[in-house]
Amino acid sequence: MLKSLWPFKTRTPATKKIFIHAGTHKTGTSYFQHAAYSNTDQLRRAGILYPSTGLGIKTNHNRYAHRILGIDIATGKQNRFPSIVEELNKDSSLDTALISYEGFCHPDTIENVYKVRRDFDSVDLHVILVFRPHIDFAISLYRELCQQVSFQGSLYNLLNPESPRALYWGQCLEYRTILKNWRRIVGKNNIHTVPFRKTRHDISGSLMSIVGYNEPLELPDNLTRNHTLSAPFAELMRLVNRQELSSRARHKIAGEVAAVDIKFPEFSRYCEISQSWAHELEHKFAKDRKALKTYGLEPAEDLMIGQKWRWGTDTNMTSAIVDAHQAVSEHLKNIDEKSLLEIMDATSKDLEPTKFVEAPVSI
Repeated sequence: MLKSLWPFKTRTPATKKIFIHAGTHKTGTSYFQHAAYSNTDQLRRAGILYPSTGLGIKTNHNRYAHRILGIDIATGKQNRFPSIVEELNKDSSLDTALISYEGFCHPDTIENVYKVRRDFDSVDLHVILVFRPHIDFAISLYRELCQQVSFQGSLYNLLNPESPRALYWGQCLEYRTILKNWRRIVGKNNIHTVPFRKTRHDISGSLMSIVGYNEPLELPDNLTRNHTLSAPFAELMRLVNRQELSSRARHKIAGEVAAVDIKFPEFSRYCEISQSWAHELEHKFAKDRKALKTYGLEPAEDLMIGQKWRWGTDTNMTSAIVDAHQAVSEHLKNIDEKSLLEIMDATSKDLEPTKFVEAPVSI
């Protein structure tokens, strides 16, 4: 007789469920977390726990996600899952818990969840994963990284797995590995895959229906939105990242850059790569799409950009980056941000961007 792939050898049938919404990144996660957090009482009355344990640091971007939970699991500092399981099990009015943090889509973090999988023996564990086309995801992720972390590479570095700068973030593009690692923990039947294209207009309704909640969530008072920079402003932030900056300084100047970027909607016509090369790169992820087809996603419709390209077609951004630099510098002068202006002045010597060579990348 074949041995079961299920990691738990013996267990009684669980009546309570825990859903881990593991992202992926750039699929409306911040908005969803804000909505779930803002409706905590309403969800609890319906028997669904959105626990306060493990919620993130008190910043607009992180405070609503179970970020600390994910970071602690990843670093091995503290495992907060047992307290959530205990809270769910001890309250007879609850039957489901929901945890949301996009960090749980990274293979390293999933591996650490696997190590503590026995903490879930008394519950039925599920995972929710939202996927978007690889190239679409890569562009959006790259423009986010330029704002949030000291990522100095180009989009080419992110897409090239041999690049040291892609060792961590590039793994988020390995959909098969993400699925394989979660399957070791929850089994295939408890993996819920959702295409981003079908959720982007109602992310809360789409995900909460999986959890078993079909009532509309009240909109948060102050929506959490992460501005996706246009290509020229993202490249400007990449140049800023060449400097040795504290996280506080980087986030502060990124916020000002984003505020200026909003005033230049015409920059949406630019992109770091051409549409034709994006289509060429897209075929490198055929095995991932084949794997996701077995989980119910339609490869051509859900996982390829096809003719739905929305990132812009002009890749010659040299003059646009100069214009973006000048606009940000003027803005910083007007608001009297001398320390940030010094950072921008130091960036001026690098205004000629690294040329993005269009050649096939081995994925």
